[in-house]
Amino acid sequence: MAINLEHLIIEPVLPAEPGDVEELTTQLRAYNHDKLWQNVKQPIGCFIRDLEGKLIGGVFGFNSWGWLNIELVWVDENYRDNDLATKMMEKMEQYSIIEGLSRIKLETGSFQALDFYKKLGFEVYAELDDYPVGQTNYYLKKILES
Repeated sequence: MAINLEHLIIEPVLPAEPGDVEELTTQLRAYNHDKLWQNVKQPIGCFIRDLEGKLIGGVFGFNSWGWLNIELVWVDENYRDNDLATKMMEKMEQYSIIEGLSRIKLETGSFQALDFYKKLGFEVYAELDDYPVGQTNYYLKKILES
């Protein structure tokens, strides 16, 4: 059956409508689910708070397809240089092993924490120059030992 494409409108939208993004996500996940084994993408976080409940730092990511994909790592500037990020990353590794995940991946910029992640045993598997312009974005992974 031929589809008539003449009535379609193709245009960029800024900002993207949240409902459209949600529909894209739903449709792509359904497609991926049919092609690959089931992916239960679960959010996981490790957070540090002071006694008043103020957020001091955190690590956030998803377990997905046997990997832990870390998306955010942050520690309040007043608490840096106290190994808090290292302790949170260690907790995330422990979680990964308990959950049967075999690898962790993340990305960082040249202006961020490349050396920190290398000290934790991560290795660079790809680089993207000029992202942002004048900087490099690094993609790192770590194979976990159970």
